Amino acid sequence: MRREKVVELAKSYAAEGFLCSESILLAISKMLEIKCELIPRIATGFGAGIGGCGSVCGALSGGVVALGLKFGRNEAKRQEGVTPYWFALELVKRFEKEFGHVTCRELTECDFLTVEGRKKYGDERLWETRCRQYIASATAIVFDIVSEKASQTK
Repeated sequence: MRREKVVELAKSYAAEGFLCSESILLAISKMLEIKCELIPRIATGFGAGIGGCGSVCGALSGGVVALGLKFGRNEAKRQEGVTPYWFALELVKRFEKEFGHVTCRELTECDFLTVEGRKKYGDERLWETRCRQYIASATAIVFDIVSEKASQTK
């Protein structure tokens, strides 16, 4: 699946009403041809910066979970050479370089724990004007990392 197709897929999931974290996980799981009844449920709590607290952007959290689909472990044994959990750090660094921040609160300039913050988010249509951009970018970065690193972990 091409990069543009995966990004469009994540954006379409967001347009359907899936959260940022869910949208990227759904798109990447489809790209990787991984089907699991836990997808997207395992990413739901990461929306709006983990349950609305404004912490790490849900698109980043969903991206980290998506990277785990490709590079995660099933056994608790030492990994030699390339350590795939560092790929999550690569995602965070690239995203922060592009947007200057990694927390939902800073990216949206909203505090979801207040009525005012939620109102501002809705009034300024930040889901459409910002969050979908974060979803698209995080999806593209995860796609790139999977493409770049897949051969290193075989």
